[in-house]
Amino acid sequence: MLATRSIRSLVKHKANFSRSLPNPILYLSQALGLINLSSHLIQCHVNNLFLMANSSTSLIQRLFIYRLMLIQFRFLIPLSPLMVDDWSLWSNMIAFKCDYIACTIASMTSTPFRLQHARFSSTFPDLTLPGHTPLYTCMSPHVFKACLKVLRKRHLYYLSQLLAPSGSHLVSWAAYRAAYIAQLADKRGRSLPHKWYLDVKAHTTLPDSHDQLLDCYVCPPSATSSITLIPGITTTQKNRHWLVTLDGNDFPLFGKQLSVQPKKDTCTIVHWISDCLSSPGDVIRLRPCPGCDAHVPFPSANKYTAVPPRCTLRISLLKSLILPTDCERIRQSTTAVVSPYSWADLSITVIPYCKRLEVSPDFSPTTSVVEYDSPGDSPLGASSNFPSPVLLPSGSHYRYYTDGSLINLGTPDVSMGWSWVQLIPDAGYLNSVATYAHGTIQNWPSSTRAEAAAVYAALSVSPDDSTITIYTDSQATIDGLSLCSSSSYSNSRLYYKSTNFELWASIESSIRSKRLTVFPIKVKGHDGNYWNEFADSLANSAHHSDMAPLLPAAVYTSSHNVRLVFDNIVCESNPRRLLKLYFQATLLKDLLSLKRFQFVYCLSNRDDYVIDWELTWFTLNFSPVHDASFQAFHAARHYTFKFKLFLDDLPLLEKLKLTRSDLYIDLLTCRSCRDRMEDLMHLILCSKRRSVMHQILQSYQNHLFSKLREAGDLAEMDPTPMLRKLSSLSCWTISSSNWSSYALIRGCLPAMFIDLFVELSIPRQSAMKVVAAIHNNFIQKLRRRIWNPRTYDKSKWEDAMNITLKLKTTPRPSNLPATSYVPYSSLPPPTHLVTSRDSDVDWIKNSMIQGWDVDFYSGRVIRYYVSIVASTLETI
Repeated sequence: MLATRSIRSLVKHKANFSRSLPNPILYLSQALGLINLSSHLIQCHVNNLFLMANSSTSLIQRLFIYRLMLIQFRFLIPLSPLMVDDWSLWSNMIAFKCDYIACTIASMTSTPFRLQHARFSSTFPDLTLPGHTPLYTCMSPHVFKACLKVLRKRHLYYLSQLLAPSGSHLVSWAAYRAAYIAQLADKRGRSLPHKWYLDVKAHTTLPDSHDQLLDCYVCPPSATSSITLIPGITTTQKNRHWLVTLDGNDFPLFGKQLSVQPKKDTCTIVHWISDCLSSPGDVIRLRPCPGCDAHVPFPSANKYTAVPPRCTLRISLLKSLILPTDCERIRQSTTAVVSPYSWADLSITVIPYCKRLEVSPDFSPTTSVVEYDSPGDSPLGASSNFPSPVLLPSGSHYRYYTDGSLINLGTPDVSMGWSWVQLIPDAGYLNSVATYAHGTIQNWPSSTRAEAAAVYAALSVSPDDSTITIYTDSQATIDGLSLCSSSSYSNSRLYYKSTNFELWASIESSIRSKRLTVFPIKVKGHDGNYWNEFADSLANSAHHSDMAPLLPAAVYTSSHNVRLVFDNIVCESNPRRLLKLYFQATLLKDLLSLKRFQFVYCLSNRDDYVIDWELTWFTLNFSPVHDASFQAFHAARHYTFKFKLFLDDLPLLEKLKLTRSDLYIDLLTCRSCRDRMEDLMHLILCSKRRSVMHQILQSYQNHLFSKLREAGDLAEMDPTPMLRKLSSLSCWTISSSNWSSYALIRGCLPAMFIDLFVELSIPRQSAMKVVAAIHNNFIQKLRRRIWNPRTYDKSKWEDAMNITLKLKTTPRPSNLPATSYVPYSSLPPPTHLVTSRDSDVDWIKNSMIQGWDVDFYSGRVIRYYVSIVASTLETI
């Protein structure tokens, strides 16, 4: 914000606005429409990251996985970076600032949007490392940052790595030093506890309790062994130890160290084998491996041993332990090596140690994750709540009638029902109906979504390699199924710009994974077709049936590896457009939260004056036609005056006292009536101009009456009821307590202006042009008959006081003390009507659940569906 302050000041100056102009006006697309670089970058980067994570190219997917794992390693995050809610701990690190993906994920935390793992498979593994508590949550931020390199070198990710086997105590520093870092002793032979250990101890243990953990960190005890083995990570190039670890099948793997790669934490060993699994109670006896499939050639082996090895392997030191044996060096005569321990003794220690860094899911209960390898392996058909079709012989033809139903759109009671009916002609079934199913689906309500849900439910329960005919009365469903047959549909970016793309992706995945052949056939709806009417009645009955199952979102949104969610609702529309919508809505919310717009909340109890923000912005941007009496330079002044009036930014005396306290004294009153402080409300109610204002408003009303009568004549309807409604509006009466008239003059127009014309069959867009032209005519009269005389009266006083134009345009003297004047305002103070719900952005979530036709402030004040983003939502 500080970096762009000078540019914002320049833009305000060039647009002839004051410095006090609200910043949201600069970035609102309906106002100046400048690009907010910060929000624009978030839109672009989040959208690109979402597409990258769900790329159809396996290389891009694996690159995304690798980058997430690299973030985990760099910043010691023992869970998927997509699950981190607070990045403040790492945000100041140079490595973090240079990481594009980390910065993009962190930028989302300032919004309700999140990227979330949808499913895990062999190509997209779970990135969550095991452990009860991430270590960074048990440390002070400054200590964690200072010790990050040390912790990363020691591979300390989580608290469970520092717990005693009992699970109730932190491992002592002496025990940790002996097992891991005995080589860290100083010159005097001491090894003092490190700063990070002391910080962990201070945050996780009870004071003076001998390292006893706080209750929130206590874990169940683990199996213990009397045998203590030293971790292989402590070995060096000089110390050639025998090592034990586990192979890919979790079988014990033994070997003698040849060479260490310290930067990679790996080691090359000579492979020796044992029969310890067949006799786990006997001591471990090792013999040379004659050669196996795991052999990795090591050309430099002769440098490290006098006996050429037959089989060499590379293992991880992080998962290895030093094995005590009776032989420290392999000679030509060495044919067997014996360890004093049995595998039964060592397995209690070796197996947990080697598995401590393996991938293991650790998600909170609120996160739904579908864990199957193929998108088409949907558990829907296996659910008892979803009936299966009557199975036919292999190669038979399945026929389904599908239908969807939508009710109460835009209300909390919105519901979408779906149904399918299976037909088997000439099989003895009543009316050929073999079986049927119905249910509901939530979020992003539309009739097309309900129809698509019916198709998905039918395809999900159909057998593999089937030929299926879908009969539907929805052309949009047929078009969607046709697109599913095109490989370019899911492989292009256009795919994510379509509505319900997660649901359509699941339909396409079912067709592809089950090798289905689908033929969609259009039937005419509500035309007496028995099966179509039956499917329609089933879909309608699902709204109120307790037996109708809900189509689980975790299933039909799991076709992609990563999904975009808004407050736990999966986004199924253009991600970039949704982010832009959120930022635009936030800007308008910030604008309306300013004191100059507090009057909006005073309209909450007036049902006749609900602000239509689409009409308001259209009128503000409307340019009257130029003619001899209204030329281009008139238009510029008109446009500026109109916007300043809307923003309460006119240079009235109460504002001038703040900006130029050296020219306008605190006691200065209106230069027309001389008895009141001059703010915008007084400009309207001034005794010298009240009659003129009444005449202008009466002209405004008469002009609307005239256009309504013309509309009635065109529609051959009686406009009297509409005229009566219009005349009953409270905005035609001016008073200090009538905020609807104040809103009208400011330019916040009511929805009834448009509704009356729409009732007379006038298209909405045409009605908006008519109202905008009438209101702009009102603004011209207001400027000529109210503002210009007021400016003339003020200019006479300024001439008498020798306040010239040059003096007003010169900068304010810098040596003047800051003014402490509190301007008089007849606007309402911040009111109790501004509740915590109004300050949130819950309306976006409600719009996803209930439909886009919802009110911005819970239906009380502003109809936001016809607001600043109506044009954005045309395709949603």
